[in-house]
Amino acid sequence: MAISYYDYPDEKKYIENRFLTKKLGENRYLITTDHGAWAILSKKEYDLLRLGRLNEDPSLINFLEEKGIILTERNIKKVLSNTRDKFSRVFNGTSLHVITTTLRCNQKCIYCHALSRPMDAKEYDMDEETARAVVDFIFQSPSKTIGIEFQGGEPLANFDIIKYIIEYAKKKNRTEKRDMRFMIVSNLTMMTKEKLKFLLKNQVGLCTSLDGPKEVHDKNRKYFDGRGSYDDVVHWIKDIKKQNAYTLGALPTISKFSLPYWKEIIDEYRRLGFDRIRIRNLMNLGFASARWDEIGYTAEEFLDFWKKSLDYILSLNRKGVRFLEGMTIIIARQFLSKDSQSFTCWGSPCGAALMQTAYNQDGDVYTCDEGRSFDIFKLGNVKENTYKEIYTSDAVLNIVSLSSMKSFLCDNCVWQPFCTNCLTCNYGQQKTLVPKMPESFECKIKKGMIEYVFEKLTNSPDRKYLLDWTRTKRGI
Repeated sequence: MAISYYDYPDEKKYIENRFLTKKLGENRYLITTDHGAWAILSKKEYDLLRLGRLNEDPSLINFLEEKGIILTERNIKKVLSNTRDKFSRVFNGTSLHVITTTLRCNQKCIYCHALSRPMDAKEYDMDEETARAVVDFIFQSPSKTIGIEFQGGEPLANFDIIKYIIEYAKKKNRTEKRDMRFMIVSNLTMMTKEKLKFLLKNQVGLCTSLDGPKEVHDKNRKYFDGRGSYDDVVHWIKDIKKQNAYTLGALPTISKFSLPYWKEIIDEYRRLGFDRIRIRNLMNLGFASARWDEIGYTAEEFLDFWKKSLDYILSLNRKGVRFLEGMTIIIARQFLSKDSQSFTCWGSPCGAALMQTAYNQDGDVYTCDEGRSFDIFKLGNVKENTYKEIYTSDAVLNIVSLSSMKSFLCDNCVWQPFCTNCLTCNYGQQKTLVPKMPESFECKIKKGMIEYVFEKLTNSPDRKYLLDWTRTKRGI
């Protein structure tokens, strides 16, 4: 029979919440809970908690009660409220919709997870009928906010469909009255003055890929004819930044060829006027899977690169140069904020099929952008299924269950409340939806990053910079 609060004797008016533990040092024990609370205790304090003797230290009781690590009549409603807020994304409906306007692309990047097609393969373009059906499907989501993100291939290769979707969605929203925004992820090399003018007029956010200085970028991101794309990308970065009314984002993807250039990549971003960078590891998807031995690396090699990058960025901040690292911000916010995690890939359960949905050029619906790499993550089609049919299906419920991590070794990991299991990345590496977590490339990277950021937050003079970064309102 389960034991309730009222079964305890009068002298013990609390129940231990489910907590996870990690020894950080000789006299430092980290405690975390499912609703995202955490505390660092001394060995004496930890022993009082685990042995049920907190009454010997009233001040410790008050501290743990405030955190929600123990439950009392005074804090139970607050803990429930914090739990509801942390997992609110599960109930709000899909808000981010990634649309593949075409699989055609003028580049053949060595790690492309989208499996792009050559420019003459126009059968991979989305048509107006499909585009209209996608928008109609998107507005079936109950979410009060709608973000539409154009991807590819290279989305600018089918710019007429981008215009059609934006104009049709805005027309539909006159009666729907959702909080709606648009974003495009482009390599920029098919940009024109006319296209940029339209994007500016319609307040479409723009993000591009810049893998670093010329020798790095051109190794990773080539045209189909083998030429590097660096010069054309930088031309448009400079041109767009001259507008002064446009916030341009950029991200590097780190391949094996990038590893020696952590300092040069950051310096390149600064040289081009960016005030932040978000360093992404390579994913074992798409073209990268077939070439992993050539372009991939171990989790340890990537973590070494990322730590060197972060340390260099922090050294710049100590010199008065405010420059931010996006993954650090995402992780730090997990520990510092009670709000629901807005970044799809770091919630538990993750945002796949909850916060994010992806649509290919034929109207097929996938769990997320990366899910387009494998048919196992296909959920249905906008011409054949309604939103309700798809989002109450066994396929979606299974994805939510699998990404919640409650079935895996993750459930006993102290970092579990601040992390998630990426099903697509693990499937790409291990070809199973139930990953072997100790061997998971994704798990090793995320755990290493979390531990490094947490140490900076709790045991380093650099804490002040991370606190400053998390207050920024602009994108990461």
